[in-house]
Amino acid sequence: MESSSAFNSHIPLELTLNILHHLPVKSLVRFLCISKQWRHLISSQDFIKKHLKLSIESNRDCGIILRHYDDSDFLRFLFAPLHDNNQFGNAVEIHSALQLHILHHCDGLVCLSDEKDEVAIWNPLIRKYRKLPREPVQKPSGFEHSARAFAFGHDPQNDDYKVLRVVEFYNAKRSLKEFEVKVYSLKAQSWKKVEEQWPDKKLSFNPGSASLNGAVHWLVDAPRSKIESLIAFDLATEKFRFYKAPDQPGDEERVFPTLEVLGRYLCYSVLVNHNDTTYHEVWLMKEYGVESSWTQIYRIGQGEVPGIFVYWPVMFSKNGKEVLLEEAREHYMNLVWYDMENKTGQRVENRSFPCGFTASICTGSLLLLDGDNVIDPRDCKTLLLSVVVCAADDFCLININDNKIELRRISKEILGLEQKIEYASLLMYLTSELSKHAGCNIWFYKELVKEYFAGGMSVTINCLLIA
Repeated sequence: MESSSAFNSHIPLELTLNILHHLPVKSLVRFLCISKQWRHLISSQDFIKKHLKLSIESNRDCGIILRHYDDSDFLRFLFAPLHDNNQFGNAVEIHSALQLHILHHCDGLVCLSDEKDEVAIWNPLIRKYRKLPREPVQKPSGFEHSARAFAFGHDPQNDDYKVLRVVEFYNAKRSLKEFEVKVYSLKAQSWKKVEEQWPDKKLSFNPGSASLNGAVHWLVDAPRSKIESLIAFDLATEKFRFYKAPDQPGDEERVFPTLEVLGRYLCYSVLVNHNDTTYHEVWLMKEYGVESSWTQIYRIGQGEVPGIFVYWPVMFSKNGKEVLLEEAREHYMNLVWYDMENKTGQRVENRSFPCGFTASICTGSLLLLDGDNVIDPRDCKTLLLSVVVCAADDFCLININDNKIELRRISKEILGLEQKIEYASLLMYLTSELSKHAGCNIWFYKELVKEYFAGGMSVTINCLLIA
């Protein structure tokens, strides 16, 4: 790319790039508005990949996403940056694309889903998202839907981000299982059925997965077997393979096993009962794919760290000597920095954190710059939340401001409609009318409005006027 007036002619382009590569994404997003040249440079795939690579290698521009429910039982997300002294900055609210749960994260992207199989890929730090199209489940005859699991990861061979969905079906009368495996490509923007299906129908997957080295991984249970295994799905070749979990002595009992990514290693975490003593162990697969490389990095005995005795590793400190643990309690969570060498723990104190939350690591990334914008309600000038066609063929305007709902019934004559209209016609009419508002754009929410009327609704449309 040639130099232009957008760049200082006294600074070589290579030096400018080197400076930009080391800046946080928050600054880079602002720089997109400087000029077309800056936008072209920062949004190029080469720049995005280089910036992400340096962020991961240096463990900079990272932090944690806190997910919690407020007093109104509304799901909220906050982000707290990690500083060099292992201290977290103030947690600030970030608005998610949808009211969904965090499934997995990879390279600064977060995969969200809910019980209805709504799935979205979200970059929380640049407020972009992509909602995945719904994909029907093809249930075999005579089987009932039993369970499903999602996984999300990067396919480096094709430079693509993919979502894997595995659905388990069960035939109770014949004690049989069947599986359906499908994968979504963010590059192709479509789902497809995987030719190689679930490799062993006797296995059941555990919730939670880990993405590393172009593959996604689950812990799996085999009936009447004490040997725990994990199954990997290669996102490029679309093939399954098995690995053994760390060896277990015959007199040990292992409970609450989890599979994570810690640093750049596959991480196996488990609670161990041995000779009336309980430990929390964490193992890393030091050489990916080599079962003999499982290495125990620490074992926590009861009383070594504050709180109760169920922990999940979240991330390494920037110097690699401590690990951040998520401490599970009945109604809330705590975070603890555990010093692996000195075997001591120190609880994270931060007044901006909510009482109850779960934590996920997040790395600054420019991926999904071309995604849809996540709208912050605080940026909105007017909220026109819904126009509803009721059973009585009336229209009702619902305005929501500062979480206060105002209902106003409108007749068809006021809207200039003389007869009952179909959904598509009403949508076109509203689009035309609302576009006349100067300085406003229209954004249609996908969420349905709850039933405010006893008579029910035949059509619901949600609209948002944005200044």
